Amino acid sequence: MLRTTPFDTIAAISTPPGEGGIGIVKISGENTFDIVKNIFHPHGKKDLNNSVRSFTMRLGYIKGDEDIVDEALVSLMKAPHTYTREDIAEINCHGGAVAVNKVLRLVLMKGARLAEPGEFTKRAFINGRIDLAQAEAVLDIVRAKTGKALETALTQLKGSLSEKINGLIQKLKDILVMLEANIDFPDEEDTTAVDIDKLKIATHSVQKELKTLIASYDTGKIYKDGVLTALAGKPNVGKSSILNAFLKFERAIVTPIPGTTRDVIEEQLNLNGIPFILADTAGITESDNVIEKEGVKRSRTCMDRAGLILLVFDGSCPLDRRDFELAKKAKSGRYIPIINKTDLTLTLNTEELVRKTGMKPDFVYLSAKEGTGLKELEKKMTEMVVTGNTGGDYSLMVTSSRHYTILKKALKELLYAVKPPDGDMEPELMAYDVRSAMDILGEITGEVTTTEILNEIFNNFCIGK
Repeated sequence: MLRTTPFDTIAAISTPPGEGGIGIVKISGENTFDIVKNIFHPHGKKDLNNSVRSFTMRLGYIKGDEDIVDEALVSLMKAPHTYTREDIAEINCHGGAVAVNKVLRLVLMKGARLAEPGEFTKRAFINGRIDLAQAEAVLDIVRAKTGKALETALTQLKGSLSEKINGLIQKLKDILVMLEANIDFPDEEDTTAVDIDKLKIATHSVQKELKTLIASYDTGKIYKDGVLTALAGKPNVGKSSILNAFLKFERAIVTPIPGTTRDVIEEQLNLNGIPFILADTAGITESDNVIEKEGVKRSRTCMDRAGLILLVFDGSCPLDRRDFELAKKAKSGRYIPIINKTDLTLTLNTEELVRKTGMKPDFVYLSAKEGTGLKELEKKMTEMVVTGNTGGDYSLMVTSSRHYTILKKALKELLYAVKPPDGDMEPELMAYDVRSAMDILGEITGEVTTTEILNEIFNNFCIGK
């Protein structure tokens, strides 16, 4: 993937849009310093030249052909010790939308091209500074929702996943060497015959490591993307009040009138490093109102998609058919049954609910109005994710669906190697499967890749990264 000819020079705004203390225009490519020298006029008598020290900053003015555009700090970084391994300049302007866009337009007029999404990181990959897994970790860092997600992304950026994958590839190479020696020189006296049992043990060892990585994906995905958590129940059981209690501000409208919530409202909650995407849904009931019917439809869809359902019952009201139907629906997934409004007289019969629906009896009792019971609910939510089927304690976690798919494909090839469909373990066929698994694993680090894969990955980045 290493290039042999220089790229053109690219530029982009690397800070978020809107007002801020600083707006940064980043430039990368062989003409970077020439472009900067054309538009930047440093304070003092010393002009910019090629002898300027790398990783230094100068204060001055950005000027067009006539007018001053902005006062700025310019940092210059010389190849190859830069993010892209090319010459880089960062123009630190004042953070208003007008100033930073004027500077960018001036840079483009002087010969740079507007960068594509993720093109700076893409060049870092193509120029060999990072591999593809590390490049993807950069995006995970930018999008991290919690400290745990950031920690996982940083682990991958430092190369932990790449080291693991490269180590597995090396083990497969060692297996391949033993196989191919017997394929190429079967009659040589100094060639040891293939020890099938030894090869099986070595292959099973790699399989075990692949299975551990695959198993980590469910947990890694939770830390990266969060758990969609649906607040479900019939109208007026207090779902919106619970959402507001979680968030500690009035996010959803709460009234005594049933059916106040007509659409799904989503907010994020961070509990012990796990991001929960709380979805306050419309009360599920029968209605002739077109808008309310659509809200109920969306609520049911949200329940189907949710990784966790907080099933809310009104403790001050007797059970009815809607409660039983919702309980039976929630049982198909992971759920926590909640008895709300404990500040009122409890009339709901929990024993009847358990008997008629078969749901588990470990209810959480709370009052969203008074805030009691919320800590217990938060604890149960965290425990359910960490100790449930999708939880686990892994020193290295896979967070990318692309990596997950590749690992499963590689494992499948190795399963064929030691247990071929026809039961015939010929060295030639086994070598083919092992080599195929190696090539598949190479897709994670980018050792084996295509233009389509690269475009798909880097198009998810923002412009300027």
